[in-house]
Amino acid sequence: MTWKIVVFEPSGLRIGVDESTTILDAARRLGLYLPSECGGHGTCGKCLVSIEPTPMPSETDNKYIPATDIEKGVRLACQHRIERNIRVTTGFASSSIQILTDGAPSSLEWNLDTGLENQKGIAIDLGTTTIVAYLLDLETGDQIGHLATLNPQIVYGEDVMSRITYAASEESGAEALRDIVVHRLEELITELTSSANVGIQDISRLVVVGNPAMHHLLLGLNTESLGKAPYIPSVKDALSMTGGELGLNSIERAKIYIPPNIAGFVGSDTAAFILSQRLDDTDRIVLGIDIGTNGEIVLAMKGELYCCSAAAGSAFEGATIMHGMRGQDGAIEHLSISTINEAPQFTVIGDTNPKGLCGSGIVDLVAELKSTGIIEPNGRMLESDRVIDFEGQKAYTITRPGENNSEQLLVFTQKDVRQVQLAKGAILAGASILMKSAGVDVTDIDMLLLAGAFGNYINPKSALTIGLLPPVDLEKVIPVGNAAGEGAKRMLLSLKERALIENVVGKIRYIELMRYEDFQQIFARATILEEKMPF
Repeated sequence: MTWKIVVFEPSGLRIGVDESTTILDAARRLGLYLPSECGGHGTCGKCLVSIEPTPMPSETDNKYIPATDIEKGVRLACQHRIERNIRVTTGFASSSIQILTDGAPSSLEWNLDTGLENQKGIAIDLGTTTIVAYLLDLETGDQIGHLATLNPQIVYGEDVMSRITYAASEESGAEALRDIVVHRLEELITELTSSANVGIQDISRLVVVGNPAMHHLLLGLNTESLGKAPYIPSVKDALSMTGGELGLNSIERAKIYIPPNIAGFVGSDTAAFILSQRLDDTDRIVLGIDIGTNGEIVLAMKGELYCCSAAAGSAFEGATIMHGMRGQDGAIEHLSISTINEAPQFTVIGDTNPKGLCGSGIVDLVAELKSTGIIEPNGRMLESDRVIDFEGQKAYTITRPGENNSEQLLVFTQKDVRQVQLAKGAILAGASILMKSAGVDVTDIDMLLLAGAFGNYINPKSALTIGLLPPVDLEKVIPVGNAAGEGAKRMLLSLKERALIENVVGKIRYIELMRYEDFQQIFARATILEEKMPF
């Protein structure tokens, strides 16, 4: 067998592969991230790279890549096999990604276990997209340091369903997903302790929170039950083990705690969110929403808890949007439109040339298009000087080459509007059904807590304008940052907190949205772009 060499720039990493290997698969083996919403099946058009020498474009390349970029040598990594030595340039740097690490804990004092003098621990929020690790002094509760990185499993698919499918369909797929994330956790532990000048032998505890898919893939559990109805996790109860049993050889004697899952798509990260805000112990009515590919929604009605998972998809992460992208350098993060026919004003992460829209920019844009009448509440895009025909559909022109320091045409298409409607409809429908199940009216809501990165960065006014959130008063919307991370810290420091959340999880009322009698009607109404409840 003749091996071919592929060199990836700007990282300089290289690998020898056989001629049947695609560029996307080679990147995966190196742990390099290439956007791939479809998992490499050629249906999303996101895994863009430049290839030298440049191969002829495939039909799929021509379908998803503008002709001007085709001429520049841009291709889809999933579409080209490495049949000769090549050099591949990616346009992605993980260091430029905005990863939220700070959280807003409740005002309640921390419970600290005794007898942990000179011992340290690490709390980990294992997200679908990112991993955040916090190093704490177990004696004092002080945070010594933290690190954040992309979840390396992202090279096998952007969302949980892609990874569940990969684990089930590919030989050794589940093993590959487990190994790659365990290796990254080892790297984080080593780097955290080294940068804080803490002996790795002083790490005696570790807590990991995450959604059920991340939980199962980390533990090497069968994920098939999560990929089909009724979506029941293989393991719901809390687990305890050693670092060695989890595969973390650097801390093989440390005690690992993994909190309980709540339901098929509601995991220990949501439990940690509840704990961080003590939603189980409030005399108020609080709605908590963590907006992601699977939006987790919790309703606390004076201590009684309801929850659900809303399949929002990845529109707010930019994956299904024509010029969408993650929150990294070059992403438009906030946008406003003064007059209907003039170019919008916007701010760009990294103060550089605009390359696309991240989630907060997408929400702002849809809100502004609605407010200026360019799109109707039903999502239909109307004519204006800024609306053009783009590949057979109407598209709003965000910026043209040479306009607002842009080097390219950036548009927001009619299809993009529909993707946002579906995503926001899922979140609003989920929140509405929880409220209906609990007999709560929107006027009864005392606080609406937004957890996670997306909730932290979006403009709440824009979110209310398009009906992404129930129509509460603006001052009731409160971002709480990485609440899952804050809850993980509490469980790291206290066995009492662990017992508390295990008891709370057992009492949560989980609502399966797809089984709710009026779900389809409520969801359809929730896709309308207006400040109104769908029932």
